Amino acid sequence: MPLRALLVIALALAAGGCGFKHEPTGALPAFPQTVRDAIGREVVIDQAPKGIASLDPGMSSAMASIGARQLLVGRSGQETYPQSIMKVPVMLSADGKPDIKALRKAVPDVILAPASLVPDKASAQALERKVGAVVYVVGGDSVSGVEDDITSLGLITDRPDQARKVAGDIQQQVSAVQQAVAGQPEVKTFVDLGFFFTIDNGSMPADLITLAGGSNVAAASDTSQRLTASQLGRLAPDAWISVSGQGATEKQLKRRKSTASIPAVQQGNVTELPQSVLYEDGPRVGLSLARVAKALHPDVTIP
Repeated sequence: MPLRALLVIALALAAGGCGFKHEPTGALPAFPQTVRDAIGREVVIDQAPKGIASLDPGMSSAMASIGARQLLVGRSGQETYPQSIMKVPVMLSADGKPDIKALRKAVPDVILAPASLVPDKASAQALERKVGAVVYVVGGDSVSGVEDDITSLGLITDRPDQARKVAGDIQQQVSAVQQAVAGQPEVKTFVDLGFFFTIDNGSMPADLITLAGGSNVAAASDTSQRLTASQLGRLAPDAWISVSGQGATEKQLKRRKSTASIPAVQQGNVTELPQSVLYEDGPRVGLSLARVAKALHPDVTIP
């Protein structure tokens, strides 16, 4: 055997003895997968779920947006889009709480539950025991939280690329709105949920207002109590957003002497928006931001 060949064999044997090894080829397994939910729990998904029950309307819509509609075995009943999910059975009872009987019948592997229903680790564990499914708690109180939840949903359903695209589209929409309102004066804003009750400062509407270049004039208020007309007069909002069918209309505000002098009313900057827009926590949250921005800056072109 030629000397050169012997040297090649010797080097190969030496490399093997020094611990060199081939790297594995092919894609790594998608599961188990670990994601962190809105209350800080590390949620482990051992294997690909065959069924997912979503008690959060935004995440139900996100399931369809990332191509996981066929996995949806239950929904909240508060969804407004897409039409393709409207025939999925509702998993909340008349009082808005998880319907344990319906959930057990649906046999989900994973439950997506909003923090409003599952606020802590103990309640999450209790729901897991009752249904026999893994619980992922959804945030839903900020745009960035929605992006995180959609990204996690992509890992849970083995659709990471599709989920990253949806989250990326939201980021682009947010950037476009912020560029459009850049340089505009901050708009003092009041959100009327009905009878002058208003939003929590840590809620989705409050985050949308901030991103849209506004400030919540009632941020320091006790949201369990309705504001009086005199309090609103002192707060002097320049923009007034009413929940459609619940908050006061511009006509009603102008008719009342106590509210007619509020700047937003005098300037005709009173906008009615559906509750689903203000509390959107799914793929259309960027569009919701655009509508809020238009309410705050009616003379600015909002993409």
